[in-house]
Amino acid sequence: MTNALVNLKKNCSLPLVWLVSLEASLDNKSKKGFFRLNHWRFSRKAKYLIAVAIVAVLLISAFAFLPKQVAIIGNVAPQNGDNSTSTPTSTTTATPTPSPTSASEANGSNDQNFNQFLNSIYPNLKAPGLIEPGQPINNATWMQVATYAWAYFQPGVGVDPNTGLPYAEAGGFTDFTDWDLGGYIQAVIDAQELGLIDNNNASWDFSARMNDVLTFLEDRTLNPEGYPYQFYDGTTGENYTAISSSETVDGTDTGRLLVALNNLRNFDPSLNQTIVNFVLNGRSNYTALVPSIESMADQNSIYSYYVASGFASFWPQQLGSVPNSILTNIVNSPTVTPYGNASLPETQITGDPLLMSVFEVNNNSSQLMALSKQVYLASEAYYNATGDYAAFSEGNGPSGTYIYEWVVNGNATWVVPAGVNPIIYNKVAFSFLALYNTTYAINMVAYLEQCLPAPTNGYSDGADNSRNAVYDIGSNTNSLILDAALYAIENNT
Repeated sequence: MTNALVNLKKNCSLPLVWLVSLEASLDNKSKKGFFRLNHWRFSRKAKYLIAVAIVAVLLISAFAFLPKQVAIIGNVAPQNGDNSTSTPTSTTTATPTPSPTSASEANGSNDQNFNQFLNSIYPNLKAPGLIEPGQPINNATWMQVATYAWAYFQPGVGVDPNTGLPYAEAGGFTDFTDWDLGGYIQAVIDAQELGLIDNNNASWDFSARMNDVLTFLEDRTLNPEGYPYQFYDGTTGENYTAISSSETVDGTDTGRLLVALNNLRNFDPSLNQTIVNFVLNGRSNYTALVPSIESMADQNSIYSYYVASGFASFWPQQLGSVPNSILTNIVNSPTVTPYGNASLPETQITGDPLLMSVFEVNNNSSQLMALSKQVYLASEAYYNATGDYAAFSEGNGPSGTYIYEWVVNGNATWVVPAGVNPIIYNKVAFSFLALYNTTYAINMVAYLEQCLPAPTNGYSDGADNSRNAVYDIGSNTNSLILDAALYAIENNT
């Protein structure tokens, strides 16, 4: 199986730092679901006739909520529309939802032809999932979502069973960056808060996992300039020489790691001195990067805001005002209104850094929450105007590529790489559901559940509006979904 690797640059300019990141995507096979069948003794002909009747009814029901299919979008120019979406409409919270039903069930050799017949007519037909239109979403539901996401971070799935270090993706791609490592730290914090970690399993409890991470950070091999290599091999903890680039340091990945380390020391104060020693007095001179971060105060990128927040948590005197300056620049930028009344600043905005800022950065301002809501409203208005779901972000795309989708990029909106059908990212859909609990968010998550395999080892990345799935299962998706689940439970959304 071939790893497709693409050089990436997150738009967070550091005059003294090269900002390059690589990701990989692995091809996974589709796991289709089947009906649960009662083993009544019908003839094969009778079974086929019954199947036709059942499928006809289900197709009529399914098409009632499937979105209208449209052509590949590419770049959509800003425009005004009549489909105004002023506020999210919340759903009610009542009784717990039913337990999730398995996406696939073997039915014996006698039913093999029957199953093939059903799949040939409607290949994505699956049993009801955890999130269903019209059903209430409550804490029990969110705990199950968190349990599914946490399944990725089990040893042998998304974490190496020998080193305790994370993989960027399951399925053989064992490398990781400091961005991925930050995501793993945040996932462990979330899981501990949610009670998902077995504290009786000394080898894999909270303390053991964080000890593995902090020991690695203190002892890992550094590049000739004294900074981390871009990629490390999760199976050995050594430089992943096949794909690491030669830059001095990746400032964006470092910022992500610092956000997580700050949250870790706040969550467990006993680790504070170890973390401070590593960041401020360790072998890598991160203090030398402070002037570069300080110069970001004039920028208006959401990546810059998130990265500067990580650095500011360790150098508050020099950098404490930088994140707010960046956010002020964002909200004061000229605006574009792609659809309805949801105005967006003419800057660069995508899902991951915006939503991680909301869930992970302490003491978020009303400006950030308002920006997040506008991005959500714009996404819902996009659906109202086009019939296509929108949950834009960065991540794995079709054919083993890694892509960036921009909700807004300068004065252009809904920007995706040429020839790519926009991916509805699971992590963004769940984040919208956690923040706003709307009918649109519920329907979007339910749509993805119907397109993707059951999350036995964590959630897959997403799918497009033509039901083409991105089956990759990775740390970025499942870490952000854990963030969303914790937020929803703590805020009773």
